Amino acid sequence: MDPLEDRLRDVLRDDAWRLSPDPDALERIRAGAAARRRRHRTAATSVVAALVVLVGLGGVSYVMRDLAPSSQTSAAGGAPEATTMEASRGQAPHPDAATQPPTQRQDQAEQTPQSGTGTEEPQQSQTKEAAPSDGVDPVPSGFSPVSITAASEQNFWVLGQAAGAPDTATVAVTRDGGSSFSALPPFGAKVVRDDNRLAGEEDNQLTEKTVREVRFSADARNGWAYGGALWTTHEGGRAWKPIRSVPGLVERVEASAGAAYALVRHDGSWTLWRSPVDEDAWKPLNVVLNQPASLAVTRDLVAVTDRVQGKAYVVVSADAGATFTQRTTPCEPDLEAGSLSASAKALWLTCPTGTAASVNVSEDAGATWSQVPSGIPAISATASSLGARSPRLAVVAVPGRALILGKDSDAKSTADDAAPVKGLGTPTYAGFTSDRVGYILDVDGGLFRTTDGGGTWSPVSVR
Repeated sequence: MDPLEDRLRDVLRDDAWRLSPDPDALERIRAGAAARRRRHRTAATSVVAALVVLVGLGGVSYVMRDLAPSSQTSAAGGAPEATTMEASRGQAPHPDAATQPPTQRQDQAEQTPQSGTGTEEPQQSQTKEAAPSDGVDPVPSGFSPVSITAASEQNFWVLGQAAGAPDTATVAVTRDGGSSFSALPPFGAKVVRDDNRLAGEEDNQLTEKTVREVRFSADARNGWAYGGALWTTHEGGRAWKPIRSVPGLVERVEASAGAAYALVRHDGSWTLWRSPVDEDAWKPLNVVLNQPASLAVTRDLVAVTDRVQGKAYVVVSADAGATFTQRTTPCEPDLEAGSLSASAKALWLTCPTGTAASVNVSEDAGATWSQVPSGIPAISATASSLGARSPRLAVVAVPGRALILGKDSDAKSTADDAAPVKGLGTPTYAGFTSDRVGYILDVDGGLFRTTDGGGTWSPVSVR
């Protein structure tokens, strides 16, 4: 009931004012009260509508700010509330340091340089999802290869030195099996050639500033140049940096199954190190080494040939270097520990026997070995390189020839049947990317490629 109507009724009830009631007057009073109530309701509805419009405009400003950041805040000085659309995306309306979305914080964390890696060079920013792009520069004139590594039948890299640049290393890359090459940016290491002698001899010229080998992982992004110094790239060779967290001279590097391994000599002692391929987090492994000679890595095995007085053996790990098992090899301990080459399921081993060498294979991680006949004349102990082609076939390169060895019917029975490799000098490397595609490199920079498992070889011109 309207308050004025209440007061009038109270007055009329008072005996001093007792009069006969006028029905028309009461009706006029009720009509006026009803009109006042209608006006109140209309005003309230207008206020609510205005508030709705203002809230709607505020929501639009939030969406626009999501597209074009604004510095406006609420009247209270804090960040305004997120709209329903923003809340459903899990985003805060202001992307400042305290309230930025979780996805943005994660992206920034991935771009932050890793600490504790031991490198003295600044970390390069990396986008792991991006594919590495090739170099755009032509291969410099007078480029001479010293090492090769391949990730597939068509993709491989060649480390070398350009004429007139003795203290600059260059890597050339091909994506078409060697038909054409482009040069990646050079880096400041001195390139030396492998003299085909056992690392660690007195005339070895490796220093903390030299490289003589290159390796890349199967992802074609992560690579290492080594041979005294250790350099690494995580950008497909577009940028390199030295690694100084590994003390000593790095003699061997191999990579597989997401990890890289380095055989290192320091002050007369040897250690084996490991790092994830996409990091520079090198750590020494718990294995005792005496006079190691070779390192081989497959998806399932890490193997190092070694010797001690009266014994030649291989230390093998089947758990990425966590533990090692020592297994005897057929090599003569008074000569050398032997050189390894590995296929996916077998270890191949050459053992010096004086001026000649025997070839042996193990299909059980070095537990047992079988000697593979190589015929007459004998394979040279100092001028040959072994490349595993499959668990039962391998190629031994010697000056001018490549001999296929194995127990299968298509293996050559004698060295006289070896495939001729015109122009091949003293081999420093032989290896296979697949059962059909392989490479030989000699001490003078001659590079040769086969696409039929070693039956025929063609020269590759890196230019």
